[in-house]
Amino acid sequence: MVAYYFPPVAASGAMRPLGFCRNLAAYGWQPQVLTTTPECVYPSHQVDLKLGERVPADVEVIRVPYIDRLQRVLQYREMLKGMVRRGPAHKSASNPGAAVRPPDSSPGRSTLKDFILDWAFAFPDRQCGWLSQAVRKLQAHHEKDVPQVIFATGGPWTNFLIGDTLAKHFHCPLVLDYRDPWNCNPYYSFNSDALTRKSRATEAQVCQGASHVIANTDELRERLIEEYEFLRDRCTWIPNGFDRETLSPPHVPQERSGLGLTSSGYELCHFGTVYGKRTPRILLQAVWELFQENQLKPEAIRLRFVGGWDTTDQECEYYAANLEKYGFLRREPPVSHSVCLREMQRSSVLLVLQPDSPLQVPAKIYEYVATGRPLLLIGGEGATANLVARHGLGVSSPNHIARIKALLKDLTTGTQRLVPPDAARVNRFEYRSLTGELAAILDAAVRPGR
Repeated sequence: MVAYYFPPVAASGAMRPLGFCRNLAAYGWQPQVLTTTPECVYPSHQVDLKLGERVPADVEVIRVPYIDRLQRVLQYREMLKGMVRRGPAHKSASNPGAAVRPPDSSPGRSTLKDFILDWAFAFPDRQCGWLSQAVRKLQAHHEKDVPQVIFATGGPWTNFLIGDTLAKHFHCPLVLDYRDPWNCNPYYSFNSDALTRKSRATEAQVCQGASHVIANTDELRERLIEEYEFLRDRCTWIPNGFDRETLSPPHVPQERSGLGLTSSGYELCHFGTVYGKRTPRILLQAVWELFQENQLKPEAIRLRFVGGWDTTDQECEYYAANLEKYGFLRREPPVSHSVCLREMQRSSVLLVLQPDSPLQVPAKIYEYVATGRPLLLIGGEGATANLVARHGLGVSSPNHIARIKALLKDLTTGTQRLVPPDAARVNRFEYRSLTGELAAILDAAVRPGR
């Protein structure tokens, strides 16, 4: 199992391989995991030792460290700058009035620079420096213990290239596992058209060589088949899920209100990092405008964000600061995974932010589902909205201010109700049963004649 993110790294991408690892033995498969060391993970993630303890003792975890090539180059550059500053020829220090030339910002030079940087340090992604180290380590490690199947879960997409290389080396089947879209991912792109074409060709080549391809949503499975017709008979979908045994007891809060109400109104709780396109700006603006229009009070709607706040959107920060001032919003630092699970179970309503991602479902949503609490989704289109509607998990709204304001008013007046999901629907997402679907794919991959 090639899994760049793996416990004790508390990344959302680590939960799926962990869930499979904990349950594969029951279906006759013994996993070995190829991953990197926590300090090498890019971008850096919180380390949760209790999460690491959930890896079964009989699962061998091979950790291969590596050095990020771009970080090394940047370190060398800073060293050289320091040497120049200390040298006698540093003219700007002795002549502070001297003119400083701006960097060359011509489009041609910028495009060439971006191409070189992406090609050398970020293809197919920033984790590319791990590829050669991981392949070399496993080829030596398994001289007498050849795996029957290579299972690679992505992203990062470097995992797929490692899996492809190892499968060819060991002459065994390759199973690819998409936790996110690759080239049709709104969070993944290159500035260079040449590298974009190369990335698409690389994905096609790797999929062509795979025995089976798994997507974590039906929408992504359909998109993959649309892009690569040759996958029609060997592409299925297995959703993300949760492992009930890893959840802090009690699994479901003992006391709950059918409407998801606290004693003084709704508290919409978001757990995880706010970043990039996954921003609450429109939601915050909707709450702020309702407050300004005297249609909403903090006694009726409150927002709680637990985790990193890495958005650079100044408008989002403006609304957040004002809502904090008037008691609508609380921001709290990241907590350990076990504490996070406990806080989810205590929440009245769990908030999901998933705008502009029609093919993706955030991994965190399945831990939300496990708590039995109702969900409120901002991003009412695509795979996540379909999941919420199909299984009766809560309510959703497109990421449009008028629609969000209407939903919030409906919630406070009782026109819209939040009902906890049915227990049978929740159980559909247990990794114990999902791993059975994976095991059937692995069995088929090694069956004689395949």
